[in-house]
Amino acid sequence: TNGSTFNADSMIDRAVLAQSSIKGSFTKKYNFYTESLRNDMLGEQEIVGMMSTALDEKHFVVYYQPQYNHSTGMLLGAEALVRWKHPEKGLISPGVFIPIFEKNGFITKLDLYVFEEVCVFLKKCIDKGKHIVPISSNFSRHDIFQPDFVEKLEEIRCRYQVPVKYLRIEITESAVMGNSELINEVVKKLHDHGYIVEMDDFGSGYSSLNVLKDIELDVIKLDMLFMKEQSNNSRGGTILSSVVRMAKWLDMPVIAEGVENVNQADFLRSIG
Repeated sequence: TNGSTFNADSMIDRAVLAQSSIKGSFTKKYNFYTESLRNDMLGEQEIVGMMSTALDEKHFVVYYQPQYNHSTGMLLGAEALVRWKHPEKGLISPGVFIPIFEKNGFITKLDLYVFEEVCVFLKKCIDKGKHIVPISSNFSRHDIFQPDFVEKLEEIRCRYQVPVKYLRIEITESAVMGNSELINEVVKKLHDHGYIVEMDDFGSGYSSLNVLKDIELDVIKLDMLFMKEQSNNSRGGTILSSVVRMAKWLDMPVIAEGVENVNQADFLRSIG
């Protein structure tokens, strides 16, 4: 292009890059190579090159997102969220590194690292005699399908002597799709050790009701996408109130995630 000449290998490399960037897309049937595609790919390679050092040097930091009972104002728990604080590049967004780590399998090391950081934090709080609330850690299907997943969690928890009642295991709805038998085995193992298991992003997938029917989960975390840019009396609100009612019949607590204003919080309180 533009008078440049490439050998066949370079042209094929560029064609493969253009093709791989839309692999899995149902809407784009062809793609053109651009230099920015190549730059994005270098960014991914750079992240892969830095990830092990970042883990060893604790550049991944854990933040805690609080969970409140809106009726009483009581702090009931928290969710551990990971961020990458790079010494030169600053904060790297999870939206950038999580998909790359899921693709190359590094996500399991990171998730176990976060779980360990949570145990370290809780142990410090216990030693200082502080009031403790349970903390949820996120795990994906890459983690829970590891044959020794529960054993690894237990090894970390016991090392820091953190009572299991302070640790919750959060799995996404997409993680439990398609193999309920295997997932149920893992959930049963977690229950045997005393863990509470939460399902994250409830309602964002296509078979939420099947998941509830087939898998012995303890807590539902509602995806507030139902309420996005809609008023309280909208269809989204009706669906939310039905889900909450159904969860109560199943004796399952519900946490709403992504509440952005008081109106949403008040509406959620009104539906219980």
